[in-house]
Amino acid sequence: MIDRRTFLKRLGITGAGMGMGLRGRLAYAMPDETPKRLLVISHCHGWPYEAWRMRPDGTDDGATWDVDLTATSESAFSQPLAPLFAHRHRMLALDGLSLLSAELDVDGNRHDTGWVHAWTGDQADFSSSDTRSMGASLDQMVAAQIARADRLPSLELSVDSNREGGRPIAYTEAGVRLPIANSSSLAWQRLFGLAANTDPLLLRQQEVLAFAKSEYDALKPHLSTLQQERMGAHYEMLDRLGGRIAGLAGLSCPDMPEAPLGEDTYNDRFDVFSELIAAAFACDITRVVTLSLGEMPTADFGWEHLSDDIHKGIAHGLYDSDDKHQAMTDYVTLHAEQVARLVALLESTPDTDGRSLMDNTLIVWGSELANGWHGYQHYCPIIIGGEWAFNTGRYLHWPHETPGKLLVPASIDPSGYSAKSGLPHQHLLVSVAQAMGISDDVVGLSHLQGQEGDYIDCSGPLPNLT
Repeated sequence: MIDRRTFLKRLGITGAGMGMGLRGRLAYAMPDETPKRLLVISHCHGWPYEAWRMRPDGTDDGATWDVDLTATSESAFSQPLAPLFAHRHRMLALDGLSLLSAELDVDGNRHDTGWVHAWTGDQADFSSSDTRSMGASLDQMVAAQIARADRLPSLELSVDSNREGGRPIAYTEAGVRLPIANSSSLAWQRLFGLAANTDPLLLRQQEVLAFAKSEYDALKPHLSTLQQERMGAHYEMLDRLGGRIAGLAGLSCPDMPEAPLGEDTYNDRFDVFSELIAAAFACDITRVVTLSLGEMPTADFGWEHLSDDIHKGIAHGLYDSDDKHQAMTDYVTLHAEQVARLVALLESTPDTDGRSLMDNTLIVWGSELANGWHGYQHYCPIIIGGEWAFNTGRYLHWPHETPGKLLVPASIDPSGYSAKSGLPHQHLLVSVAQAMGISDDVVGLSHLQGQEGDYIDCSGPLPNLT
C-alpha cells in the first residue's frame, strides 16, 4: 500500500515545499492553461434522508431556500454531512431532487435502472444480459470535451468488497459500459504501466500503426465511398490509440509512485485509489475519473452484530427498524469521511498554477438510489469544488412540486406513492456538464411524461447554483 506521506514525498511534496513541489516539475505534462478536472463518485443504497437533511430554524419544507454553510456551526450539520464540515466552503448540498426518470422507466432491477439514470440521465436498456444505457454518461460527455489526445480520456475505478463490487456508471455514447479497474494494481497499470515499461519494442507499436495508415491511404482511391467511410473511421481510431500509446509511454512524471502491493481493508483500498487519482490529475494523465463505491463490510461502520450483509440485511430494511436506519446513517457517514480525506489530499497537492488540485477539480457525489429501500424519492447529491462555475458553501432546498409519483413505503404514504416528485436530477447533470465547458442544455432525457400525462421539463441547469 502507498501511504499518503510516502506518496507525497515521491511526488516531491514535503513540509515547506508543499506549496511549490509539483509546479515546475510537472510543467512538461501540462498545457499552457491549468486544466479543470471532473471526479464522479457514486455509492450504493442512497441516503437515509431524515438523518441526512438539515433544517435550520425558520426553514419550510414547502419553500425554496438556501443556507450559508460557512456561517453554520459544526453542531448544526447533520451526522452524514458533518465529516465534510472542514470543506463546507467548497460544498453544495442539494436537497430537493428525485430520480423521477428512473421511476418512469420500464420495469427492471431498480439498482441497475438507478445507476444508469443517475449518471446518464437516460433510459436503461434491459434487452441484453448486461444492462446498457440509451446514451453516454456525464463523465464521457465531459471527457470528450476536455481530454488530451495523448493521454487517457478517462479512468474508471471501483472500490470493491468481497460481497458486491462497484456499479458500472460510465457508459459510451452507444450505451456500452466501460471496463472498470477494481484493484489498485490494475489502476496503476493503466496510469503508469506504459511509462514504466522498459521494452524497447513498445514505441515501435506507433510505427506499426503509422505503416498501416499509409497502406490504407494508398488503397483509399480504389475503395467505394462507404468502404472509405468505414476504413477511415477505423484508422482514425487507430491514430488516436497510437497517439495515446506514445503519450503515455513517453510520460516522464517525476518520482512515479510504485505499484501498490495490495490493501487489507475497504478503507485502505479507498485511500490508495485516492492517491492514484491525485497522481493522475497531478501528472495530467487524465482529467476525468469515475469512482464507484461497492459494498463495504458492515464491521467497518460498526453494525456487524446486526448483519454481515449491508444490501439485503440492512439497506432493504431501512424503514423496518430504528437500528437499521441508524446503521444506514453510519454507513453514509463513513463514506462522507472517505470523501473528506480525498478532498483533503487534493487540497494538499499543488497544481501548476500554484494553487491546489482541488481548486481546479469538480467533484459530484451521488448514488444509484435515493435510499436502500429501492426508493427514488429524496436524491441527495453533493457538489464539492467547481468554484469557477458555482457559488459554493451552501445547502440548497427545493420543495417537491414536480408532477410525478414515486414509490414509497406505506409508512410514508398509505397509497404506496408520493404525491409529487423533486426536481428531475437531469438538471444536476446539465449543471455539472456546463461547469466543465459543455454548452448543451440537455443531458440524457429532455423531458418526461408523468403518470397523469403531465409534461416535465428536464432541460437546463439547476436554479440558483451560480
